[in-house]
Amino acid sequence: MDRRAKFHRDLFGQTTWETVNIEQLVADEILTHFYAKANPIALLRNQPNHQHHPAYLFNLLALQSPIICYSFRRHYRYLAGSFTVEKLRDAIAKNELPSDKEIPVFVLNKKPNSELRKQIIQFDLTNNLIDKCFISDTKKISFLLRNWFQKDEGKRSIFQSQEWLSLYPNLNTVEKTAAYLSISKKDF
Repeated sequence: MDRRAKFHRDLFGQTTWETVNIEQLVADEILTHFYAKANPIALLRNQPNHQHHPAYLFNLLALQSPIICYSFRRHYRYLAGSFTVEKLRDAIAKNELPSDKEIPVFVLNKKPNSELRKQIIQFDLTNNLIDKCFISDTKKISFLLRNWFQKDEGKRSIFQSQEWLSLYPNLNTVEKTAAYLSISKKDF
């Protein structure tokens, strides 16, 4: 059994549910690199959000869109839940939450290797983008995916790459992916 399969098989036994201060959460360096290339948060909304949410709704957010991280020195580096972290930090900036707010997160017992961290990040980002439809603009989706996935040598597109196929094995062409998203393949 390879390391990736073993990691996923044992995942629940390698994770604890802990409460941490939001300020202790720092993006993993792979996630930081992905955001430097193509930041989905920047593409979400270009108008300020003036909605005020009661503090208890942020507790539900932390449970419904959990953060997965690992302990690193005196903080936690998160791999998944970046949209949740962004919402929580925004709420702190708007004084909807106290700056010392603690939230529950999943903490991996040890830092995964870079290949596993990249897969966790790619799945979290694409799950939000493709399955939860955070962004519906075809050109924006194409831009993000082409920056988050590498095209394998000799393949026609990222949709035949091993990175992509490990997450979406049935979406192995532009046509299938566009049909799944109900968008035109022309701009994709």
